[in-house]
Amino acid sequence: IGINNTPQAKYQSIEKNDNFSIRVYDPVVEAQITVADSDYKTAVNKGFMQLFKYITGANTVNEKISMTAPVLTEKQSQNMAMTAPVFISDSDDNAWTIAFVMPADMTMENAPKPTNENIELVEKPQNKVAVIQFSGFLDKQSIESNTKKLNNWIKENNLKVIGEPQAAGYNPPWTIPF
Repeated sequence: IGINNTPQAKYQSIEKNDNFSIRVYDPVVEAQITVADSDYKTAVNKGFMQLFKYITGANTVNEKISMTAPVLTEKQSQNMAMTAPVFISDSDDNAWTIAFVMPADMTMENAPKPTNENIELVEKPQNKVAVIQFSGFLDKQSIESNTKKLNNWIKENNLKVIGEPQAAGYNPPWTIPF
């Protein structure tokens, strides 16, 4: 108890500088849901619980799926292009997409289909990302503060951002060390 042994999405660090790094993630399948709510915490909790129901059997074959890390959150805005596979809320600028990374052996072909029509399975290709690693709660203030730090590091290193920031939670609060 208290030790993180949750399988994680595979990646390679190609550059590391203190708590900043550049990672290349392997392709993955994600289960995603977008929740519109003016409160970040409420939206993420709602989305998490619906995705948790999916991996604990709310799918077409009543199959339990292993929990993996990270759990991803991404703010959706009206200014983003409407491209698949991300759902965009047309009426609310306070929408969040929450995603569970599926186990490495799951593909679009063999992943159980969700019974919740708001959950979508999405195949993500190999992805290169800039990362800031930090401890503490993954709340809206922490995400905003660390996103600013990451953006500054990106500018200082003459890197180009081509996507929206995501928060990736790897450890539950009881994981040692805190």
